[in-house]
Amino acid sequence: MNLRVGLDIGGTKIAALAVDQAGNPRGSAVRPTDAATPDRLISGVVDIVDLVLQDAGLPRSALVSAGIGIPGQIEPVNGTVSHAVNLNLREPYPLRATLQKALGIPVVLENDVRAAAWGAYHWACASESLKSLAYLSIGTGIAAGLILDGHLYRGAHGMAGEIGHIPMDSDGPRCSCGSFGCLEALAAGPAVAARAAESLRGSGLSTYEVYKLAATNPQAGRVVAQTAGYLSRAVLLLLMAYDVEKVVIGGGVSRAGEAFEQPLRQAMADLRSHSPLVASMMPDNKVVIISPDYNAGVMGAVYLAPDRSPEARQEDNEKREDSRLLTV
Repeated sequence: MNLRVGLDIGGTKIAALAVDQAGNPRGSAVRPTDAATPDRLISGVVDIVDLVLQDAGLPRSALVSAGIGIPGQIEPVNGTVSHAVNLNLREPYPLRATLQKALGIPVVLENDVRAAAWGAYHWACASESLKSLAYLSIGTGIAAGLILDGHLYRGAHGMAGEIGHIPMDSDGPRCSCGSFGCLEALAAGPAVAARAAESLRGSGLSTYEVYKLAATNPQAGRVVAQTAGYLSRAVLLLLMAYDVEKVVIGGGVSRAGEAFEQPLRQAMADLRSHSPLVASMMPDNKVVIISPDYNAGVMGAVYLAPDRSPEARQEDNEKREDSRLLTV
């Protein structure tokens, strides 16, 4: 039994899933994130891997690799993580090497949104053949992941797709990055809740509640419509910049369902009505909302994990070489 495990490490929780060689789920687990120190984060990852194996009823020896999605900037060559503020990993930390030593298996690291993009790509490809895709994640922050020519695109510094920090309104609120009016500061979950609190005089509603209230409350409706306008421009930006075949939208805010999707569709239709070019680049069927029961982050991490151990791959290569020599 060769198991791969995928982990989605967030600021509040870690989700993990193990699959067998055929891709069948064998065990899963979720636990709170303890990132008070790097050592405690590592310990938490090891613990959840053991919980997954316990759920699968299999020993640690069954595990051949792990894929991990984690916030922050990933350096793919040396496997360091930096700028992961919610995990107290601000300076470059050798996470891959540390986890490989702790788990005794190969580990592949990727930024969490880019890992989710890889999962979204596999989800979308189950319905149609695609070579390119942008995954737009809308939650406590906003970012995109890109698949170009069938491959995950990271950019020169591992930061491709960070559109949450593109200014949309110079008079807008200050963003966590230091700029003003960034997409994230205008349309991410906390921004929606904050604008609703201003409009509704300190209502204290959650983002989900704002979306549900929008159908009957004019102030909430204006907040949601304004947010949809910003997000429709973000979708158009991705399509114009990368000319991808599909934009998949996910993240916690998108789980508001029809209350989220209908205003976004209307905002995209408004953009199309003013420009034949926009109409040709952003037809309605080019943008889809990911299924709420599909965990793109965990599945992307699973797909990133090698399906064979290095020793097994070396053995396969040796067998192929022996076969070639015998044939000659």
